[in-house]
Amino acid sequence: MAENNNLDNKEKEIQDTKASVSEAAVPSDQNVIKETTGSSVEIYDEDDNVDLSDSKKKKKFKKRYVVIPVLALVAAGAIFGYVNSKKNAVVIVETQEVAKGTIENILSISGTVESGETKSYFAEVSSVIDQLDVKVGDKVSTGDTLCTFDTDALDLAEKNAELAIKQAKGSYSALYSPTGAADRKYAEGMTAQQINDRIDAIIAEIDALNKKITEKTNRMNRTLTDLQKTAQDINQNGVMDGASGGLGDYDYVNRRENDNNDSDITSSNRQMALAVQQSIQDVQYALNNDPEIQGWKNQITALQEEQTHLNSAKAAQVNPGTASSTKASMESTQLTQEDTISKIQAAKEGVKADFNGVITAITQTVVEGATVGAGTNLMTLANLDDVQVSIQVSKSDLPKIAVGEQVDITINGKPYSGTIDKISGNATKNNNGVAVVDTIIKVTNPDKDIILGVEASNKIHAQKAEDTIVLPYEYVQTDSTGDYVYVVENGLVTRKDVVIGISNSTDAEITEGLSVGDKVISSDVSILTEGMPVTVQ
Repeated sequence: MAENNNLDNKEKEIQDTKASVSEAAVPSDQNVIKETTGSSVEIYDEDDNVDLSDSKKKKKFKKRYVVIPVLALVAAGAIFGYVNSKKNAVVIVETQEVAKGTIENILSISGTVESGETKSYFAEVSSVIDQLDVKVGDKVSTGDTLCTFDTDALDLAEKNAELAIKQAKGSYSALYSPTGAADRKYAEGMTAQQINDRIDAIIAEIDALNKKITEKTNRMNRTLTDLQKTAQDINQNGVMDGASGGLGDYDYVNRRENDNNDSDITSSNRQMALAVQQSIQDVQYALNNDPEIQGWKNQITALQEEQTHLNSAKAAQVNPGTASSTKASMESTQLTQEDTISKIQAAKEGVKADFNGVITAITQTVVEGATVGAGTNLMTLANLDDVQVSIQVSKSDLPKIAVGEQVDITINGKPYSGTIDKISGNATKNNNGVAVVDTIIKVTNPDKDIILGVEASNKIHAQKAEDTIVLPYEYVQTDSTGDYVYVVENGLVTRKDVVIGISNSTDAEITEGLSVGDKVISSDVSILTEGMPVTVQ
């Protein structure tokens, strides 16, 4: 302290000396240097009463003498003593010992309260609005009725849908009448060409069978003719008067046997005649009852029956393209009208709120008694159980935030909690032309007091580090080489370059450059230089 007082006194003396020298050495605007000789300078004050227009008159001056060399020597000695004392002086500084702590960066950004989910309700079917139970701004609960429709109009629409389904099914069924079902069975899985080919084959088979029957019948008739001629020859040999008893005239034969007339008809001839007669009978029977011929005839009958069915099936057959198109039309109508019936049945229950929310819009044409078409937008409901705050983050703050960070929210003076839910991947320009990034904060504890569209204050707990070196930001200096601090080591000022991590308006995290226990200079460092000796207060 004594040294400091001495330094202050010397500085005062020097300043006083400098002032005296300045006053003596610099003349006023009215002073004129007349003469300088030896070790003194004469300075005269001009007499205001002198008439300068008279060149013959002598000017009157008041003389004042200042001995400058003496004063200069005194000033030089004082300055030398001051500089010498400063060179040997030690600066007193204050320090703060480096320790670990916690630092958190909290960003304050305002935003707009909005719903995270909105639903627009549309008329599912065309109908008449019976009752409209809400208006814009009304808060509703899950299951509340928003509006109802005229049930009579809905009943009529439901019947029309049912009739449309019935008509479509009838059109398809008409293609396959029950009367032609048996005939179509013969052609099941067959195309029209296949049916024609089969009919042609049947005709060919029938022709072949008829040919076989004709050939065999002809052979049998020829045999019968031959037998009849043979019998006739035998009978002619046994007739005296040429009377002909005809074939099979056994009375004649017997008559010749019973008379005792000699005759050339022998017993052998009689046996032959009987045998021929039996053969004739056999052939005649075969012509009408031959098993093979009967089998062929049966085959012909079966083929003719199949031919008849195929011809009928051909006539009753449906074009595949027509059948496919009609069936598709029926199925489409059935699906559409069944969906319509389902929507009509739902519409009879009215439009109900899917969640707790507030009505944010009602279409102007939606009024009681109005007919609305299917697809008409009726109203919009915003979810009050899913609330968020929309904010815009600047480019400088963007690196400090991340999805999941905690946020303290204040809405209408009431505190709420939240987390950062989404950060847009695209920047936009705000009204001032500054690039900002849209960010969504999800309110985790919404309640019925929240009003959508109002402003919310948000404090984002953006960055936090614990058990780390933290310093007041004012201790950190910056130059062209980077950030640094001054510490005291062995009584000397020492510069240490540092790396800053998290920072806020008051503190900074030092991630590199300092160790716990280092003594960072906390007082004014503007007069300090590296290597200067200092004393810690």
